[in-house]
Amino acid sequence: MTFMALAPLLAVVAGALIVLLIEAFLKQKDHELPATVAVVSLFAAAFFTVRSWRLELGYFGGRLALDPLALLLMAVFVLIAAFVVLMSLKYASRQDINLGQLCGLLLLAVAGLMIMVSSTDWLVVFLGLEVLSVASYALTGLKRNDRASAEAAAKYFLMGSFAGAFFVFGLALIFGTSGNLDFAASLSQVASPYGLPVASAVGLGLILTAFFFKIAIVPFHMWAPDVYEGAPTPVTAFLTIAPKAAGLVVLFRVLVPVLGHSPSAVIIGPAVSVAAVLTMFVGNLAALRQKSVKRLLAYSAIAHSGYLLVAVVAGDGPSLVFYLIAYMFMNAGAFGVLVAMSGKGVEHTSFDDFAGLGRRKPWLAASLSVFLLSLAGFPPTAGFLAKFYVFSAAVREGHVLLAVAAVLASLVSVAYYLKIIVVMYMQDAETDVVVEQENPALYLVIFLCLFGTVQLGLWPGNLLLLIRQAFFVPF
Repeated sequence: MTFMALAPLLAVVAGALIVLLIEAFLKQKDHELPATVAVVSLFAAAFFTVRSWRLELGYFGGRLALDPLALLLMAVFVLIAAFVVLMSLKYASRQDINLGQLCGLLLLAVAGLMIMVSSTDWLVVFLGLEVLSVASYALTGLKRNDRASAEAAAKYFLMGSFAGAFFVFGLALIFGTSGNLDFAASLSQVASPYGLPVASAVGLGLILTAFFFKIAIVPFHMWAPDVYEGAPTPVTAFLTIAPKAAGLVVLFRVLVPVLGHSPSAVIIGPAVSVAAVLTMFVGNLAALRQKSVKRLLAYSAIAHSGYLLVAVVAGDGPSLVFYLIAYMFMNAGAFGVLVAMSGKGVEHTSFDDFAGLGRRKPWLAASLSVFLLSLAGFPPTAGFLAKFYVFSAAVREGHVLLAVAAVLASLVSVAYYLKIIVVMYMQDAETDVVVEQENPALYLVIFLCLFGTVQLGLWPGNLLLLIRQAFFVPF
């Protein structure tokens, strides 16, 4: 037990406080100093995260534990947050968004994520979830002069409040029957011949419902398309990746012991499998009807939540984490291209805006094509290997029908991903959309995402070795 366990968390919290203080005294609201401080604090958090690898640090009586899985996820959160900050440098001034507020809230959201993935106690997870949620509500509504952004923030707040209420009620039921809030102790009766007590099972169901809300699992996904579309585009990139990763890792820690025993698995396993199938098909089928690329990617994010849930059902942690990292690169890259397409006070997200992009901006269209092909699961991209590992894990664990459903849903997604590529290369532009010319930070993000998408598709060995070390699985 050492204070070093708090170092990554304290780095981002200190960065958030410094950014907000700087913002309070800055006269020039589009100054890039808050972004610089945010990136420095993220680098500090990354440094402490790397230094803590394999040390098994903990604090607060073990309620905050930096095991290798938590550290790996912390590195993912730091990276996606850095991407979002770099995306927002020019975007914030063009969209009349306060950059300092965005950076401060983003760091607080990352702090909530770190608490969630490093905790083994239900109450601490809830505290992290609320820190993340409050910051996310504010991030969604940062475009204060945009009605869609305000509506998205209100809808996110209302749905998030319901999810928080479900979580607390479930927490009360679990504590009332077990007298403990530790994951293992509160669900210790799962291995008994009678399974969980009824109250504990209902409590666990309510907590699962809360997490399904947060990661947009059908039928608790209703808020997601409007929120993802209305939020500022860099914030959408963050919301479609980071909360999903944290929620799924917590679900993995909780559900794998439950699904591995009978009779509790008889009810919970099929219920989670059905939710995964519904999420994959509803997300993909709804995306087919969209005429906005941003809203299409929002429904795509819902479908990918279903694919990731397949890995949780299969109990395969390495494939889950590999998919999350691959998804971070390809999805952040796709939203990075959308950021490049934004203009002064307007975001060009309709299919007509992308018509002829292959001739006007060949490298931008080529990058987006790679990201879309990876999201669809085409080789030799990271998306192909990610889906292959998840689907093969489902087959290996006996969930053959679930794997078949996932493959069929993935085939459906090919139609709308290719539709965007067809528009970019085979349709003429009716209007000349101005693409951001001088934004090296944004182009760096797109390049890094492109590199990650291709590199993980061709040479995933080093990352797989790191992930398997986190789960203590032989390579």
